[in-house]
This record gives sequence, structure tokens and C-alpha cells, in this order.
Amino acid sequence: MTFDLSRELDRRQFEERCSFLIRQGMFVELTEKRGKRTLKQNSYLHLILSYFALQYGERMETIKQEFFKRKVNPDIFLQEREREGIGRYYPLRSSADLNTKEMTTAIDRFRDWAVKEAGIYLPSPEEGALIGAMEREVEENKRWI
Repeated sequence: MTFDLSRELDRRQFEERCSFLIRQGMFVELTEKRGKRTLKQNSYLHLILSYFALQYGERMETIKQEFFKRKVNPDIFLQEREREGIGRYYPLRSSADLNTKEMTTAIDRFRDWAVKEAGIYLPSPEEGALIGAMEREVEENKRWI
């Protein structure tokens, strides 16, 4: 069952269901549902990674994997695993698996890091004119990304 706890009716139904399950002595699992990253966030991320790649002189995929995920956001993207025969390893989590909060955090960190460590300013999503300029530059130079 899924309940939207921002709605009064769902809150009441949730409370009643919990009370019922408690009375029954049931074994339950509670899972918090979070929204996946938005398409708008995904488009913005792709744009800033592409623009950064152009300015830095690297392929976009390298920027995404090595800088955005491994260097700037390892706590979000690196997953520690262990397997018999190979031991401990660290696969990268897909950005498609992030929720909106994680994506916002990762993007904000990358923007801060880009300007401080590489001297590359990446406009916020609200800076429409600068976003437009970035889009044009990326489009004109996409063969290099």
C-alpha cells in the first residue's frame, strides 16, 4: 500500500492501517518513497557536464565518471562491494538511480568544485541567458564532447 502523507485522508488511512497491524502483531517493512530525479535535472546535468568537458578539454563521459562521480560525489556514487575471488571493489551508481535531493546535492557540489578547483563557472538553472549561451556553445562543439 502507498500513502501520500501530505494528504489528510491518506494520513488517517495510514494511521489506521498501522494500528491494525500493531494489534495483529504483524511483521512489517516500512519503505519511504522518494521522487526520482527529474528530466529537467537530467537535462541540466548533461548540459553542465558537456560544457565543463569543452572548457576542460576532456570527453564528457570522462568528466561524468571521474570528476562528477568519483572525485566530487564519492559518497553518493561509489558503492563498496565485495566478491569472492576479486575482493573489495567500488562500482559506480547510475545517476538514474538518484532521487531529486541527491541529484541536487551532487550538482551543487560539482558547480562549487568546478569554479574553485578548475576555474570554470557553471550557471545555475535560473540563469536563463547564461544557460542559453552554454547550450549554443555545446551544440556548436558537440563533436568534441
